[in-house]
Amino acid sequence: MIFFSTVLLLVLNTNYLCENLNLDLVIRNTINGDFSIVKTISEIEPGAFINIDWDGKKLMLPYSLRKDYVSFTDKKWDWRYPINEDNLVNENNPTLYELLPSGVIKEHICQIEEH
Repeated sequence: MIFFSTVLLLVLNTNYLCENLNLDLVIRNTINGDFSIVKTISEIEPGAFINIDWDGKKLMLPYSLRKDYVSFTDKKWDWRYPINEDNLVNENNPTLYELLPSGVIKEHICQIEEH
């Protein structure tokens, strides 16, 4: 008798729309120096970073340990995935925050890009 099992592996989304502009990203781990691409949010390790290509900007933001969200920030830009009440990361609606020269923080709401 042969048994088949199906494993559902949720792959990290890498395409979003932020203010109606395409945003593409790649998250990489560097803990072993191999710069491996992160395929699921649970694979993120200390030392990881995110590359964001959006609105003519190319950002490279390091992983920042936070309590209420998964964050990548360089203090001017901050990419965040919220964590819900069940301690699950919401990958569908991340936010990109931008610190403007005036000191005002601008919020760029993002959503998954439908293909």
